[in-house]
Amino acid sequence: MNAHRLYAASRRRRQVYMKKFTAAITALVLVLCMSVLLGCNFSDASGSCEKAPVEHRYYKSIEIQPGDTLWGIAEEFMTDEYSSVNEYIDEVKKINGLDSDDIQDSQYLTIAYYDTAFR
Repeated sequence: MNAHRLYAASRRRRQVYMKKFTAAITALVLVLCMSVLLGCNFSDASGSCEKAPVEHRYYKSIEIQPGDTLWGIAEEFMTDEYSSVNEYIDEVKKINGLDSDDIQDSQYLTIAYYDTAFR
C-alpha cells in the first residue's frame, strides 16, 4: 500500500509539473505572438517611406555693398527653414551683435544658411 501511495504522489507531481510547463509554454507563445503583432503595427518594413534630406546649418561672411539693407540681404539669402523675413533678420542681427537695422557699406555680416551637402 505504501508503494501505491508513492506512485500516486509521484504521478500527481508529474501532472502538476506538466500543467505548469504547459502553462509557461502557452504564456511564452502568447507573448511572442503579441510582440510580433504589435511590432508589425509600429514599424513599416516596406521601405516605402523616403527619408527627407538632412539640412545642415552653415555660416558665411558677406560684404555689404552700397544700398544694401538687412531686408534685401534677408530676401536674397533666406532659405525655407525660416517662417518670415523678419525671423531671418532677427537671427542675422543676433549673430552679428546688431542692436538696430542700420548697416554700413564695406561692413561684413555673418549670415546663416542651410544646405543638404555636408561640408
